[in-house]
Amino acid sequence: MTQPSANPIPGRSVGILLAGGLSRRYGSAKAFAEYEGRSFHERGHEALSGACDLVIVSASEALAPDFPAAYEVCADLPQLAGLGPLAGLASVMQRYPAERYIVLPCDMPRIGPQEIRRLRAAAEDGPAADIAALRSPEAGDLPLLSVWRGGLADLLEKRVLSGHLGVMKLLAELDTLWVDAALIHADPAIFHNFNVPPDAG
Repeated sequence: MTQPSANPIPGRSVGILLAGGLSRRYGSAKAFAEYEGRSFHERGHEALSGACDLVIVSASEALAPDFPAAYEVCADLPQLAGLGPLAGLASVMQRYPAERYIVLPCDMPRIGPQEIRRLRAAAEDGPAADIAALRSPEAGDLPLLSVWRGGLADLLEKRVLSGHLGVMKLLAELDTLWVDAALIHADPAIFHNFNVPPDAG
C-alpha cells in the first residue's frame, strides 16, 4: 500500500455521498432528481447511514444550501473547486479524518443499505488495499462505488492540483482490490448510474 499522508482516526468510518454540482448531461443537479418518489440524495444518504459513523455530502458550494439542514455538507476546498470527484474526495478527507471512507455517487439511487454493508464487509474481509472497488462483466468497473482507506487526502489533493483528475488511472497506480459486484447484488441493473432522468425516453 502507499504510505498514509494524514492521521486517520482509528475505527472511524465516514460515508461520502458524491453529489457534485449541475450535470450538463442530466440537465439539472442529479442530487435532487427523484427515483420511485424519493430524491437521489435521500436514497444515497440513507444507504450510507446504515454502515458509517458519519455521512458527508460532497457538493458544490452553490448547491450546499439546498440540502436538508440535518445533512453534513462539504464543499470543495477553494483550490480544488469544480475539479471532479477526486477533488470532492480529497476535500472531505482533509476535513474529516477517518480510518475508512465508503463512497457512493448520488446517481446510483438503486443502491441501498444492504449493498453498502456488503461492500464494506468485502473490503474488510479481503486483502489490505488502498481502495476496494466493484467490477462486473455486465456493469463494468465501478470505481466510485468503493471503500478508501484513510491517509490518502494529501496524495489526492496533489494529483488534482497537478491536473491528474482521472479516477481509473489513480486506481491503476494504487493498490486496488477489485470486488466481484455479484457478491454485493446478483442483479447488475442495481448498479446503473442515471446520466439522464429515469423517465426519459
